Amino acid sequence: MREVPEKKTPSSHAALWMIAVLLAFIAGVLWMRPSGNVVPAAFAQSSPLVGARGVYAFTGQLDHNRYGLFMLDIEQGTIWCYEIDNMDGVRKLRLAAARSWIYDRYLRDFNCAAPDFRAVQQLVAQQRATPQATVDDYDREPQPSLTENAPDTP
Repeated sequence: MREVPEKKTPSSHAALWMIAVLLAFIAGVLWMRPSGNVVPAAFAQSSPLVGARGVYAFTGQLDHNRYGLFMLDIEQGTIWCYEIDNMDGVRKLRLAAARSWIYDRYLRDFNCAAPDFRAVQQLVAQQRATPQATVDDYDREPQPSLTENAPDTP
């Protein structure tokens, strides 16, 4: 048997008109918005650095299950890190580490794994002393030298 569609009441017409008006309003707002990114980044994306006036904050991992809030002061040349510690059942913010890197740039070799800067310096000097090979030299097959194929002459 065939179903007969129900007749719409005046209140359902008003609801449909209200939805249409709201959709038109939203479309107008989206069309008229200023150029540029008004919508913030997705929640799954993390912002790498947040800060103002030369002080930046970012999070990072300290240990296997420990994370910290790192603060970086560009103008003063310092970095420090806080972590949340559980002391007697109370969570407290604790300064985990801090240091200045102002004088670090003057060090040549400190607590570094091999190769140190002296070994790299020697390698660079050796490579500069030998003729430079091009990519084409590696692609070509070796050609026999002329002396290998020359007939023996008495």
